[in-house]
Amino acid sequence: MNTLGTNAVTEQPMDDVERVTLEPRVIVGLRQRVTVAELSGFFARAIPAVAGELARAGTRPTGPPVTVYRNEEAGHFDVTVGFPVTDAPAFITALVREVLPGGPAVRALHVGSYETLSQTYAGLSHWFNRRRLLPPDMMWEEYLAGPGSVDESEYLTRVVYPLR
Repeated sequence: MNTLGTNAVTEQPMDDVERVTLEPRVIVGLRQRVTVAELSGFFARAIPAVAGELARAGTRPTGPPVTVYRNEEAGHFDVTVGFPVTDAPAFITALVREVLPGGPAVRALHVGSYETLSQTYAGLSHWFNRRRLLPPDMMWEEYLAGPGSVDESEYLTRVVYPLR
């Protein structure tokens, strides 16, 4: 397989990795340890649950949904699904508060269905390998356009790895 890859749907190169400097961001969400097979079900439950808790608290998200992945071991991940907020109200005890780190990072924008997201990960893996770097144990996806807003071929998912 060509690790630079090409998205067959959009014909966009998957090696468009961008180095950026990020500001720290607070997110609130639901956290759970899941397998890859359980991920879509957890995501489908978590997004409306988090949105409902934020609405009850009178807090509006400041950006699109985010999924944070940590500590992959034997096909299991610690996953937080939620939204960025200006600050998490202390009284929302059903949700966890996390800070996405600021500082140097690399990111890539995936255009297309979630089923083809592995191509973008292959491009990022190639980027790390070329530089003899190990990807960090924590990274996240930002869902800029997805179900209910655009056709599956036009989903926009930003994949972000903070650099050590």
